[in-house]
Amino acid sequence: MIKNILILLFILIVSAKVKPQNKINVNIGGGYYLINSENSLQMMGNDKYNFFLLYDLSYQNSYIFGYNLMFEYSYQKIEKKNIIQFVSTSETGQYSFWGNASLISHNFDLDYVGKISRYFSYGAGPSFIIVNRIFSMQYLYDKLASSGLGLNGFIDFSIPLNNGKNYLFFSSKLKFRYTHSIWYDKGIRNLDNYYQDFLTTQILAGVGYAF
Repeated sequence: MIKNILILLFILIVSAKVKPQNKINVNIGGGYYLINSENSLQMMGNDKYNFFLLYDLSYQNSYIFGYNLMFEYSYQKIEKKNIIQFVSTSETGQYSFWGNASLISHNFDLDYVGKISRYFSYGAGPSFIIVNRIFSMQYLYDKLASSGLGLNGFIDFSIPLNNGKNYLFFSSKLKFRYTHSIWYDKGIRNLDNYYQDFLTTQILAGVGYAF
């Protein structure tokens, strides 16, 4: 899937009809789950998926088929340790061990970008997400893979760090994304009445290069 998206990105770059302005941007930031359906699972107990750290890479082309478009990829992971205790009894006695849970997301956004002012812009568009929900404990590793679709929107602040046609810039961004999973690699699992809904808010900051 990632390979196909990179091929699509390459096609979009070479298909520009006029010489565009291109921007590559690298960000790091924090996010918060306003909605996370995994938090309602019994195994989570009082532990919740809330705050997370994310890494972000974006490419923007000011003229792709006549539009100012941005392709963005971000990665985020949350791990919750010792959320469930299991007790085992044998001839030698009784002992306990704990289970851990983690949630990994690969997020792909394609946005139309509009200008508000010299330093501010906005964007909105469709999102595609790949999620790995992992539960592990002694002698057990279970990963449920899923993918979903949704929408995202952002407001961006960018300021040049030097003068010239090609320049470095600082950027910061406030972003929202909602996704709903539509495919699950369920295997032998019974996923009746199971679903995944995610709504996140994110604040990112980083540097980029315009050329």
